[in-house]
Amino acid sequence: MSHNPYTESADIYSKNAKSAVVDPRSLEGQVLMRAAQKLELIKNRLLDGEKILLSDIDDAISYNRKLWTIFAADAANEEHPLPQEIKNNIASLAVFVFKHSMEIMAEPQPSKFDSLIEINKNIASGLLKSIKNEIEPDTNVKDTENKADLTTDMHT
Repeated sequence: MSHNPYTESADIYSKNAKSAVVDPRSLEGQVLMRAAQKLELIKNRLLDGEKILLSDIDDAISYNRKLWTIFAADAANEEHPLPQEIKNNIASLAVFVFKHSMEIMAEPQPSKFDSLIEINKNIASGLLKSIKNEIEPDTNVKDTENKADLTTDMHT
């Protein structure tokens, strides 16, 4: 059964909003981790030799692409408070994600998923780490990664 990525994202935001006031960076990190998990699941199924419907691959790719569409639109907003250099980097990453997503759909190979998974995980980790450091500056990165995994698992 295919899931609407916008509904899933809204559900994650809604659950977090009900439980506490959550920093937008934390939400972005969680949604990026969710996208990475979806991509990794498809990659692992391909590695296991499973015959996967193109629509299943498209669900994971589309979810990720829609997230990056939102990030690119935010980066293009002149009023967004991020420095221009970071907005340019986000836009460049979004273009890469869009192009690479099309390559995957044209010829789904497990190794092609790696760069998208790593981009999402690295950015999510950075977002979640920055939140953690603001709350508890003396914690280490491993604690942050473990908590990010637990937080993401709660929403899957």
